[in-house]
Amino acid sequence: MESRPHALLCARDEAVVEAVEVSAAALGVPLRVVSDGAAAGPEWGAAALRLVSSEVAARWTGVAPGEAFVVGTSPAELARCSGRLGLPVLMLPDDGGRLADALRRAGDSGTRRGQVVGVVGASGGLGVSTLVAGLALTACLRGRRAAVVDLAEASGGIDLVLGAEARPGLRWPGLSGVRGEAREVWEALPKADGVAVLAQDREAPGHPDEAALAAVVASLRREADVVVVDGGRRAPSVGLDRTVLMVGGDVRSVASARMLAEHGGVSPGGLVVRRGRGRTVPPGVVARSLGVPCWGEIGDDKALPRLGELGAPPLPGPARRFARQAAALLDRMSDA
Repeated sequence: MESRPHALLCARDEAVVEAVEVSAAALGVPLRVVSDGAAAGPEWGAAALRLVSSEVAARWTGVAPGEAFVVGTSPAELARCSGRLGLPVLMLPDDGGRLADALRRAGDSGTRRGQVVGVVGASGGLGVSTLVAGLALTACLRGRRAAVVDLAEASGGIDLVLGAEARPGLRWPGLSGVRGEAREVWEALPKADGVAVLAQDREAPGHPDEAALAAVVASLRREADVVVVDGGRRAPSVGLDRTVLMVGGDVRSVASARMLAEHGGVSPGGLVVRRGRGRTVPPGVVARSLGVPCWGEIGDDKALPRLGELGAPPLPGPARRFARQAAALLDRMSDA
């Protein structure tokens, strides 16, 4: 028996079988097809996803535990089977994207998945994009595959921070129409010192919709050890393993952070406090004020502005203080 996670389809309807087979093949997910409940029985427990066509489900009185859907083309039949079996439905072809998502989850189960980290700034001018770049570059320097995803609106593009603005590869407009599954995104992106960079396009700026964002991040998660999302001042609308809120060590930034937490949908696991001139509130005080643990602090580093003027990435190079602080934050996030 195959060791890879697989999906099970119990169906006789040739149109349903063909639609599911095409989607599974496109995603590289092994699919086993049986024609009736008797054949499905031994296979049911081993499958990562179970799909039951409505003409087969109409004869069933119950189903064993496990993620399962009724699939078909008739809304009335799907509704009838769903009500009796208590299963969600996938109507084809309208729910093709949801079918692809379910198959992708099945294919991903039991496989290595990278960590997705979102960084959000409580206020402007904190250097969120620089920190995002620093975290990804630090991971890459340690031999890990890393990617950055730019969701910060009107930020100028994180490719500028990484010195990758002239590198060939896709930007967000080239991926905005992706649905369900995005394959080979890693290979299509520009690289900066080994980091895959998904940046905004300055000539066609815009925020990707949730379907494209979910598909692209899911693809990068499978290819990279660390995916760092630059949310700007918004909570990224994608599943994150860690959310870091960057807060200035000043009263106004702390007040803004509180507003984001209470009204902006930001639920950070930890803080990173930006210190420096005019930002003298101690990290411990910031953390107690917000009720969120402090995972690190970032101070001024005179080398960073010079590197930015030269179009050079923040690491590796002379920004040694920033490098130490970014490395400490990456360690803390991994341990959290």
